[in-house]
Amino acid sequence: MAGELPTCFDPYLRYAIASEFKNFEFFDEQKSKLFLFVELKHAELARDFMRAMSRDVFGAEFGRTSPNSRHLTMRAYKMAIKQESFRAWNDNVSRVELSLPLRPMAIKKGAERVRSASAEAPTSLLIGVIDDGCPFAAAQFVKCTAGVATGTRVRGIWDQNEDPARAPIPVGPDVFGEKPFDFNYGLEFFRESVPGVIGLNDWIQLHKRANTIDEDGCYTDAGFKTLNHQRSHGAHVMDVLAGRIPPSARIARRDPPSWNPGDPLTDPASEADIVFVQFPESCLRDATGVWLKGYVADGIEYIMSFVDSRITNVVINVSYGPTTGPHDGTAALEDKLRELVTYYDGTSGKPNLDIVLSAGNNYLSDGQVRFIRQTVADADHVEWTWRLPPDNTVLCFAEVWMKMNHTGGVVVTLTSPSGLSSSSTAGPAPPGPPSPPPAVPALPPYTGAYAPVDWGDSRVWLIAVEPTVAGAGMVPEHGSWRIKVEGIEVGSEVHAYVARTDPNMNMRTGAKRSYFVDAGWEAGRAAEAGCTYAGGEFDKTGSLVSRLGTLNGIGTDSVAGVHVAGGHILSAPKRKSPYSSAGRSRTGPLPRRVGPDYALFCDESDALQGVRAGGNRSGIVFRLIGTSAAAPQLARLVADLRPLTVHDAPASPPDEKRGWGDLYPP
Repeated sequence: MAGELPTCFDPYLRYAIASEFKNFEFFDEQKSKLFLFVELKHAELARDFMRAMSRDVFGAEFGRTSPNSRHLTMRAYKMAIKQESFRAWNDNVSRVELSLPLRPMAIKKGAERVRSASAEAPTSLLIGVIDDGCPFAAAQFVKCTAGVATGTRVRGIWDQNEDPARAPIPVGPDVFGEKPFDFNYGLEFFRESVPGVIGLNDWIQLHKRANTIDEDGCYTDAGFKTLNHQRSHGAHVMDVLAGRIPPSARIARRDPPSWNPGDPLTDPASEADIVFVQFPESCLRDATGVWLKGYVADGIEYIMSFVDSRITNVVINVSYGPTTGPHDGTAALEDKLRELVTYYDGTSGKPNLDIVLSAGNNYLSDGQVRFIRQTVADADHVEWTWRLPPDNTVLCFAEVWMKMNHTGGVVVTLTSPSGLSSSSTAGPAPPGPPSPPPAVPALPPYTGAYAPVDWGDSRVWLIAVEPTVAGAGMVPEHGSWRIKVEGIEVGSEVHAYVARTDPNMNMRTGAKRSYFVDAGWEAGRAAEAGCTYAGGEFDKTGSLVSRLGTLNGIGTDSVAGVHVAGGHILSAPKRKSPYSSAGRSRTGPLPRRVGPDYALFCDESDALQGVRAGGNRSGIVFRLIGTSAAAPQLARLVADLRPLTVHDAPASPPDEKRGWGDLYPP
C-alpha cells in the first residue's frame, strides 16, 4: 500500500503508516481517530471532499472553518487513509498533514450555543491565547466594578485534552464543562452559566472561603492538571499580554518596580475579555511541534467564534512553533494564518485580526545546516554529523529540504556510528508518489533516510532514528550519526533542520536534545573561532551549522497581520537575546520574512535573564526565559493600538536578528 499513497500525504503521515503507528503512544486503531490538517486544492471542493469521506467506516468529523477557506481539520479512523479513500484524497486535496491522534471520549456532545452572545457586555477588544495553563481565578484576570471583584475576564476556555477521565464534572443536577458542539473533542467552559451547565463565575463562587478564592481547590476540582504547579507557560504569557500590571512596571532599572496597574484608557489589554485554548497534555509531551497544525487552526477558529458586531479587534498569541518545515512561508499552517488575517481585515463588519508568534529560541541550538554549491569547482556533496544522546526516550526526526527542480539524482544517506547506512534517491522524474523504502536490515526498523516527498516547489527527505533507550530487541545507537547529501547541482541549496525534542515546561519525558555538528569545521576552525567573541556570540563563520534561518517554522511568511517577536537584552542596546532565533527564510513563491518584526525585551541583563510575570496563583511571579515572553509583549502593544516606535534600530533594517529594531516593553 505504501507505494500507492496519495501524493498529498505529508512525510510524517507516511512515516506513521510505514511504521504502523508504532511510535505514536496514544494511537489505538480500534478506538482512536487520527487528527489531520487538510488543505484542499480550492475552497469549492470542501463539500465534495466531506461527502466522499462520509462513509461510516471512515468516521470522519470536520472542525469549524472560516468562509471560503481551503483548510479543514479532520478526525477519522485509520480506514480513512487506506486504499478505499485514495480517490477522495487525490481528487480534492493538495496537502494533508498529521497531528497527534486522539483518544475518543464517550460523553454527549454539548448543545449548540452562540458563543458571541454574552450576558456581560464584551469589550471591543478580544484577546486570544493558545497555550498551556489558564489561571482564570487569579487576581490579575478578575473583573472589578467599583473596586469589587465581579467575576473572571476569561469568557471561555477550550481544554483540548481528549482523555476518558476528562468528563464534565457533576455539580448537583448540573455539570461544569461540556463538549463543544462544533469541535467534537475536549471540553469547553463558559464564563456565564446556562441551565444545566455551570459557568466559570459560578464555579469560582463555589470555591470562595470568607471572601477569599480557594484557587488550589478551584483548579484541582476542575481537573486542570497544569494549574497544580505554581508556574505555567500559559499563565505567564497571559499575564504579560493581558494582566493588570504591564511588563514595564515590573522592571527594576535604577528605581524599584512601580507595580502600577494598567490604565484602561491607555491599556485596553488589561481590561479586555480573554478566550483561552488549552493544548492537550499528550501534545505538550511531544516537543517537536509537528502536532501544532490542527490544534492551532481549530484553536483560532474557536476564538473567532466568540466574535460579534461589538468586537472590532482580535489579537491572538501563539508562543509555540516547530523547528522543522519548509521555512519559506509555504507551511500549511502558515497558509491558514495568512488566510485568516486576510479574511478578518476589519472591513465589511468583520473584526481586524492580528496573530502574534514568538521567533523561537533556537539560535544557539545547532539545529540547522545550510550549504550552497556556488561553482563547478565546489564539491557536489556535503556531509555533517547528527549527534544523538544516549537514553533518549523519544523518536528523533531531521528534515533535508531542496528545491525540487535541483534534486534529480540527489542521494541522501544516513549512517550510524558503527557504519550501518540507509540511502534514499530522488530520481529525475519519479513515475509515482514517493514512499518510504524499508530500512537497511542491519539498522533497527523504522530508522533511516526515507524517500523524498514533493512539497510545493520543494522536495523533503525525512530522517528518523528511534529512541536510544536500552530495551528489548535492537536499539538504535547513540553518538555521531552522519548525514550525507550527494549529487548537488551548481547553484543548489541544501537546508536541514532538527526537530526539537527537549521537554516543554512542566513536562518530564526523559527526552534530550539532538543537534548537528560540522566535524570538519570543529577540527580546523573551532579553536580559532572560540577566541572571537562579538555581539554576545562566538564566531561561527564557515560552519555548515547555521544560526541564521532558525526562525520559528510557522513564522517565515511575510504577511501583514501575522507578527513575529524576537528578544533583546534591556541593558545592552543593539544586543539580541543570545537564544533568540533569526532569519532569513528560504526563498519561495511568497515574500520571505527577513527576520522577526521587532525585538522585545527578554532579558534585563546578561546575568538577569527572563521576564517577570504571574504564575498559577495570585501573587506568584517568576521569570520565563525565551521569546515566548516577547510575543505577548508585542501582542499587547498591538492590542493597545500603540505606535511601534523602535529604538536602537539596525543600520540596514530589517535585520535578520532584530527586525526593524527594539521596542520598549508595554
